Amino acid sequence: MATTMTDTEWRTFVGAGTKLAHVGLTRPDGRPHVTPICFILDGDELAFALSPGSVKGQSLARDQRIALCVSDERQPYGFVTIEGEAQLSAEPDELRHIAMGIADRYYPAQPRQAIAESFVQEGFTAVRISITKVIARSGLG
Repeated sequence: MATTMTDTEWRTFVGAGTKLAHVGLTRPDGRPHVTPICFILDGDELAFALSPGSVKGQSLARDQRIALCVSDERQPYGFVTIEGEAQLSAEPDELRHIAMGIADRYYPAQPRQAIAESFVQEGFTAVRISITKVIARSGLG
């Protein structure tokens, strides 16, 4: 039987390990677009980086509404679905902060500063999601 996670439980779940989030956006013609991302939970916001010219970036430039889901790969199959509004920033220090968090989480054997600088040099965009709704369940069997 599934149970609802507390605020602390879902934040711990989302921040644990190297889980990917699957982001859902709407393309200009109304078609859905879902793609995996590396991300960090930074205070009360979820943050990630967009590569130049990405479908995600084009969609978010037009419509800042976003939804994503983080789930377990093994039983008991918990999940957290987050809805919110995205804010995009090309500010290098903001991008470095997010990129270093991503490096620490997903690429711990690589130099975090080098990864952050590569994000800046390659023209990535920082994204912060102001969370408006969370659905979090644990123990799905």
